[in-house]
Order: sequence, then structure tokens, then C-alpha cells
Amino acid sequence: MRGTMAVLERDSQLAALGECLDAARRGQGRLVWVQGEAGIGKTTLVERFCAGLRGARVVTGTGDALDTPRPLGPVMEIAEQLGVAGGEELSREALPGLLVEELRARSLPTVVVVEDAHWADEATLDVLRFVGRRLAGLRAVLVVTFRDDELDAAHPLRTLVGDLATAPGIARVELGVLSHAAVATLAAAAGSDTDVHALYAQTGGNAFYVTEVLAAGGGNPGGKLPASVRDAVLARAARLSPDARVALEAAAVAPTRAETWLVDGLVDQG
Repeated sequence: MRGTMAVLERDSQLAALGECLDAARRGQGRLVWVQGEAGIGKTTLVERFCAGLRGARVVTGTGDALDTPRPLGPVMEIAEQLGVAGGEELSREALPGLLVEELRARSLPTVVVVEDAHWADEATLDVLRFVGRRLAGLRAVLVVTFRDDELDAAHPLRTLVGDLATAPGIARVELGVLSHAAVATLAAAAGSDTDVHALYAQTGGNAFYVTEVLAAGGGNPGGKLPASVRDAVLARAARLSPDARVALEAAAVAPTRAETWLVDGLVDQG
């Protein structure tokens, strides 16, 4: 069922990634921002794209939700896979240039994936900035995934995206929620007789939530959310600022949709 989910309503995004790879084969490197809310299917989209590649190499580095991010964590993973390795002896100053030179020397295109860049340290973002400005002449596609709903105006990744907005070879792939029809298709593929209207209302069309609720046999009015969904939501809430958590708790009091003025009033009263 999860494999079915991966291709639903994602044809245009897969096509955009394919066009970027075609450009890279011609020596016109691309940086692709793949963005959307948590659970929307960013990783699944990129995995599906990479699984279908022929004549290209894929290397991946991942940001982790650590209180203290690993210095250059995703970049060091990528450097090791590319053979640009020196472990801790490889200086931060030399690493960006070495990565660019390694990518420039390759005759076949390389897809470099940086997952969950919203959790990356600033040193990693500096490397992305450096490489992103030097894509001309590279047979490479740099694919960077991030949760755009978790970036405030001051987030370093938001600054990076803005800094590279006018650079050549930049593309965006935005993922939205699944439609009611797509949720119905998933329910049918799962062999579920769930109330699709209730399932859509319960999940908002978020791909992760839909599949987890279906796997747990839920989706009916008043149905209990599976632990995986509950834990994912609680983890996101735990990373909010204190003021944001107060607002979230106030909004949770409303039985359905809460208008901004109502939430403001509840927060003020609290």
C-alpha cells in the first residue's frame, strides 16, 4: 500500500526531478528544494525518483533531530560515499571545494540527496550555499528536502533558500496534501471499508497519517489515532517554542476549525 501511495498525485513532481536530471546530463547542474510539511511524502518521492535511475549515481546524507546537530553530519556522509574522505582530518575549509571538484570530474551524473535539511547544522548549510553557487558545468543534481512549515523567518535554512533564490539552476518541488480521491484510492488498495470522509477529515490528506490510520484499521468517526501518528504529532509539538505550544493548546480546545481571533482570545485568557 505504501508503494501505491508514493505515486499518487506526484507525477508532476517526479517529472520536474527528471527534467533536472536531464539538465545535469548536459552539464547544467541543478539544486532542487523538495519541500512540504512533515509526513507529506518528501522522502518517499525522492526514493521513488532515485529507484528508477539508470546511468547515474546516488549519494545521501541525512540531518537528524539532535539537540546538538552533528558538525557537517550530512556532508561527511556524502563525502565518504563519493570517496572524498579524510574523516576528522578533512578540514571544513577544504571540504566544499573538494566536493565540487569530485562532482566536476565525474562523467556520469550524480544525484546528491540531503534529507531533512531543517535539522542540519549551519556548517552543512554553508556547504550547500557553496555548492549551490557552483553548479554550472557540473553533472549533478543536489536534492535538498526540508519541512517548510517548521522554518520561521530567522531559521538559517530560510536564509539559505533566500540567498540562492536568484542563483542559476535552482528549482523547487512543493508537495501538498492528497486529495479526497487519492485517499479513497488508498483505502480501496488497503481493502478497507473505512468511511473515507472521516478518514480525510481525521488526516487532512497527509500521506503518512492516512497510511498509518489505515494500517491501524481506523478512519471512522471518533476512531482512535494510532500510536505512530500520536507520537509523531507530540514530537513536533515538543519542538515548538513555549509561545507556540500555548497557542497550539488553545487551538486544541476548539472542537473543529478555530479562527485566529478565537485562538488569540484563548491565549490571552490563559
